[in-house]
Amino acid sequence: MPYQVYRITETGLPRDHEAIYVATSDTNTSTTSSSVPGENGHVYHVTGTIQTGMVFEHKPSGAPETSPLFAGKRHVGTVEAADYPGRFMAVCEGVPPPRKQFEGSRRLYPQERVRRCGEWAEEVVEALVKAEVLSV
Repeated sequence: MPYQVYRITETGLPRDHEAIYVATSDTNTSTTSSSVPGENGHVYHVTGTIQTGMVFEHKPSGAPETSPLFAGKRHVGTVEAADYPGRFMAVCEGVPPPRKQFEGSRRLYPQERVRRCGEWAEEVVEALVKAEVLSV
């Protein structure tokens, strides 16, 4: 049975936080709805700031909609049970988290685009598709 994979957004300051959510169990009959109560799964994201650098983190999670910070959820594909968590995790770990990019207001790498949690999550989705772990 394939698991549904989503990009999720939580309200944050100064910017919203973006992550990847894999729905690994469901008490309802459908996991393709964008607001299914009872979903349980796992969140994959980076934490930190562009002032200090970020680190990759993953953790079990309830349905994103139950969080008071929930701002949105977009279905990005499915992952086969045989590829989860093994190959899925390996791809996530293979995408480097954003490094420290500023010293005060000075950009450390002006020739590179600024990477935050949303850019990292998008790169992971692209890498999962390329590795044929995520079916869109």
